[in-house]
Amino acid sequence: MADLNVDVVFLDAGGVLVGPSRDVIRDRFAAAGFSIDPDLLFEAHYRGVQAIDIAEAAPEVFDDYHRAYAAHIGVDEVSAPSASAVLQGLWELSGLWGEILPWAADGLAAIAATGVPIVIVSNADGTVEELLTGTGLLQVGPGPGTEVAAVVDSGALGIAKPDPAIFHHALGLVGATPDRAIHVGDAYQYDVRGARAAGVRPVLLDPLGIRTEADCDRVASLVEVVALLH
Repeated sequence: MADLNVDVVFLDAGGVLVGPSRDVIRDRFAAAGFSIDPDLLFEAHYRGVQAIDIAEAAPEVFDDYHRAYAAHIGVDEVSAPSASAVLQGLWELSGLWGEILPWAADGLAAIAATGVPIVIVSNADGTVEELLTGTGLLQVGPGPGTEVAAVVDSGALGIAKPDPAIFHHALGLVGATPDRAIHVGDAYQYDVRGARAAGVRPVLLDPLGIRTEADCDRVASLVEVVALLH
């Protein structure tokens, strides 16, 4: 790894490796009387995350996300509170975030091929390791998916991004120093600010190309992260 400038890659889970199941979302909205276009749901997530960042929302406060998400899928202002209630109920579903994102498998494989260890650092509910392993994308140690060194789940640890302590914990697991680590996430408010506070280089995943205001590295796909390691 002499030609690499990092000793560990931290990856967020939701929005980086997996997204919420579009089939489940469509069915929940249909049950509530909404007819939505499933093709809009991929972009709706990243519009929602952008709204969180603009509002500088606290962890686990998703009101701004819900409003932006509903607006993107065509929900009018009168129906917005009902749509937000549907989304709130969805986010409380364990296992909702099980849809593999298009770049996830290739991106994980490309990073792993460099020899740099991968650690998942996620704000979740204590089940993210089980969820990710169940997708077949990855597992801790050898297995059918990409091998990762560890999975750090805020729900299990009791510390959530943007608290830099979650990154300090992850660094300790692999014996790395902050200046030799990068973290890839889709939320500036949690991922970029948290990583930066810990001295870790932040990278913002921006598949829509809409985060031009971000003062950090941006990538459109996880595969592009490999170029940042050299």
